[in-house]
Amino acid sequence: MSTEIEQQIAELNGSDYIVRGTAANGMIRAFATITLHTVQEAHDRHHTSPVVTAALGRLLTVGAMMGSMLKDEGELMTLAIRGDGPIGGLTVTADSLGHVKGYAANPDVWIPLKSNGKLDVGGALGQGTLTVIQDQPWGEPYSSQLDLVTGEIGDDVAEYFVMSEQVPTSVGAGVLVDTDLNVRQAGGFIIQLLPGYDEAILPKLEESLSKITSVTDMLEAGLTPIGILEHALEGLDFKPMEVSPLKFYCNCTHERTQKVLITLGAEELQKLIDENKPVELVCNFCNNKYTFEVNEIKQLLKEAK
Repeated sequence: MSTEIEQQIAELNGSDYIVRGTAANGMIRAFATITLHTVQEAHDRHHTSPVVTAALGRLLTVGAMMGSMLKDEGELMTLAIRGDGPIGGLTVTADSLGHVKGYAANPDVWIPLKSNGKLDVGGALGQGTLTVIQDQPWGEPYSSQLDLVTGEIGDDVAEYFVMSEQVPTSVGAGVLVDTDLNVRQAGGFIIQLLPGYDEAILPKLEESLSKITSVTDMLEAGLTPIGILEHALEGLDFKPMEVSPLKFYCNCTHERTQKVLITLGAEELQKLIDENKPVELVCNFCNNKYTFEVNEIKQLLKEAK
């Protein structure tokens, strides 16, 4: 590992981050991340139960890495899962700057553990769909939808890359919730074969990936994102190329929320004024609350006419 990469990681001072690199002479690109603080903040903001913390945390982890694949500052990546399980759905949005946010339709779900003692994320989500939307400031959004494979999120996102982008991909995402319901470990990886790869590297890659038990096991063993990729790409000469910071971030503001009220139209705004009491709106993504007094709503009504 280069001194520059080591210095960049040290400067992050324990914050979450994403590592991007290559292996097998550029035939493989790989991402890995630690998302402990990001997932903890999502838990704190939404008061999620353990299984929802794990489900939302996995999607935040994968979404953050997919956001880092975007090339331009104005692009956004949205991952939305809709299922018939008790969670109902998850939504995560990420950009290229290391900003990610998300929420669950039902944050308070309690179901039995799986037979191996693990949180049953697939059972909590049930059968449903994964939709991936890439918003581009210069054109129409690109959208792709597919049925959930397992509901465990890593498998589902890997299937998206294979089916929608024709890119052979391995995805791992894990969240370990401690006995006090806080997040003990969180992170993940994405490994992709690039066009023109030599099939001779496949046996070695498959052998390395087969040795992985889980992302949380690797994190519990003290592996960093670089360590995870060195382990997953053993013998394939992994080279870290870039480190970027990551955090839970929502761009909602009082002014942006005003615009939501204006879209209600003059008739609905007048009804709110007639009730003669403050209106409170809550951001789905971050749970921030915005209060609008009657006089402010009257001013918005003038703008809406």
